[in-house]
Amino acid sequence: MKTSSQHIGMGARIGIGFIIVLTLMVALSATGLRYVAEANQRLKQIALNNNVKIELATEMHSALRERALSLHSLPILDDPFDKDSEIQRFNAQGILYIQARDRLEHLPLNPQESDILALIRKLTREAQPEVQAVVEMAMFNSNEQDVFARIRKFAIPAQRAIAAQVSALLELQRNQTEVAVMNAEISYKNVRNLMIGLGTAALLIGLLITGFVIRRVSFQAKQLADQAMYDPLTGLPNRSLLHDRLEQEIEISKREHKSFGVLLMDLDRFKEVNDTLGHDVGDELLREVGRRLIETVRDEDTVARLGGDEYVVLIHNLDPKGASFIANKVLAALDKPFHWQNQSIDIGASLGLSFYPSQCDDASSLLRCADIAMYVAKRSGNGYALYSQDQDRTSRGDLSLKSELREAIQSNQLCLHYQPQINHRSGRISGLEALVRWNHPQRGFLPPDTFIPLAEDAGLIGPLSRWVLNAALGQLVSLHQRGYMLNMAVNLSARNLHDMELPANVSRLLADSGINPKYLTLEITESAVMSNPSDGLIILTALDKMGVTLSIDDFGTGYSSLAYLKRLPVDELKIDKSFVTDMEENDNDAVIVRSTIDLAHNLGLKVTAEGVETQGAWDTLSILGCDQSQGYLMGRPMSVEKLELWLRESAYSSTVASALHAG
Repeated sequence: MKTSSQHIGMGARIGIGFIIVLTLMVALSATGLRYVAEANQRLKQIALNNNVKIELATEMHSALRERALSLHSLPILDDPFDKDSEIQRFNAQGILYIQARDRLEHLPLNPQESDILALIRKLTREAQPEVQAVVEMAMFNSNEQDVFARIRKFAIPAQRAIAAQVSALLELQRNQTEVAVMNAEISYKNVRNLMIGLGTAALLIGLLITGFVIRRVSFQAKQLADQAMYDPLTGLPNRSLLHDRLEQEIEISKREHKSFGVLLMDLDRFKEVNDTLGHDVGDELLREVGRRLIETVRDEDTVARLGGDEYVVLIHNLDPKGASFIANKVLAALDKPFHWQNQSIDIGASLGLSFYPSQCDDASSLLRCADIAMYVAKRSGNGYALYSQDQDRTSRGDLSLKSELREAIQSNQLCLHYQPQINHRSGRISGLEALVRWNHPQRGFLPPDTFIPLAEDAGLIGPLSRWVLNAALGQLVSLHQRGYMLNMAVNLSARNLHDMELPANVSRLLADSGINPKYLTLEITESAVMSNPSDGLIILTALDKMGVTLSIDDFGTGYSSLAYLKRLPVDELKIDKSFVTDMEENDNDAVIVRSTIDLAHNLGLKVTAEGVETQGAWDTLSILGCDQSQGYLMGRPMSVEKLELWLRESAYSSTVASALHAG
């Protein structure tokens, strides 16, 4: 009986002990889970607050940068309207800055954040009189040197001091996020170890509870890490994680004395996909681009998304010699069509590459230099470009040229050169193509390829096009008055096909000049039409209705479809000179020229060939039925004075001249 009683007592004690252990396990588990939940909530709140704070601080930083650019621009603007517009832009950025700062101050702040914001407010209050003084000096046309001196001495240092505090605030937010994530990970590790230790000493139920807690902790930790460091759309590293990876790669390269590259990529024509097919399709396209990039590079490389349609690839152990291979490999991966609901979507990309340590020595410089190279690639259309210091100087030079171009349009520094167009049947001049040149006071004559892209970037293509049209029509009036009833061709930019006011402006200029619309030809490239087909069709239809001749320039070099071409209200196709120049030696080019002429005539269109430099090319085009041609054989682009001499002496205009003398 005693033994039995002892067993019962022991069993009871074991049972009680088990219950105690189980109770403790449950209590500790509940405590651990509550701790994890509270830590999760705190970290999530920190992440959310910091994301909002970073966004507002970034808005403040951007507004300060834009105001600094306006301060530099105001003294060099002579036109009152431009100056007033710039002042309004300056004030608007100030409002954005104040709004962002006020919203930031109403968020939960720690003492460091409060101190920085208080200093920012103090610096802003101190800087306001100096900044306002600069604006007033610029408004009342004070001496430009005095304004610049005041900007350099007072306004810019004050703005830099504010910007430095905003940058400090941004750095503080990033550090707080990193510290919060690190503390959470440490806490999660401690809780996990505690659960594992107790689970080992307890029964199966303890192990099950521990496993549940571990899975829950790991899942939530991963979720928070993903929110803080990964792009939610593509799952790729975001800007913060990319910055960390860049810093790590720099340290590795220092130790191993090796080079690495940064490839920054921007998608071409992505906006068209979003506008025509919707943002859902655009998002899926962005995810697919991310997948293709990951498949293209190695495991040790990093693919990140900065936002929008910008991606960065950090390429381990790469020097400039291997850049072309990786760039072409990435372009090839994106060259394959994307498919959505049995529809093929073609997009391209522009790549810029920079290298450590030969070109840049920190993460920010690597991204900035790659960005400069990317825009060089986008402008040149070459697909990719490697950064060089010349590009930096070119970027600064482009900024200067943009402001000078505005003055050039207003002060008539521009001029037109004219190239004759010769009719194949009559053998005499039938028209002229007007080609704009810039007679720069310091740089001399600049061709359109130098400044047209700058005009497009600076929003000056509208005023520039109006100037060219007005000057060309003025010259046409002079020619018509002397009996030369010629046609005048003027090139339009792709940006013109976004300007719904273009038809009204053309109509007004024609009315002012008294020129019959049939004597004006407007040339647009096929790629320009296809870049904005909906607005382009509306604008071209309006121009066609007023009687203006419309011509597709550089035909055969773009990507338009014949089905779409048939819908366009055009009257003429211009064969690109690249086909004409080589057609005597290259059978493929000859076939393209012949096919283009036949296609145009079947559609009821006239054909003009460019780049005729030999008598053989002229004769071949005549045999093929080309309507008219232009090129060095008949006449190079020439100034007004040389054109007058050419019209008097050239055999191509002799029949016209004879008719005039006979009259």
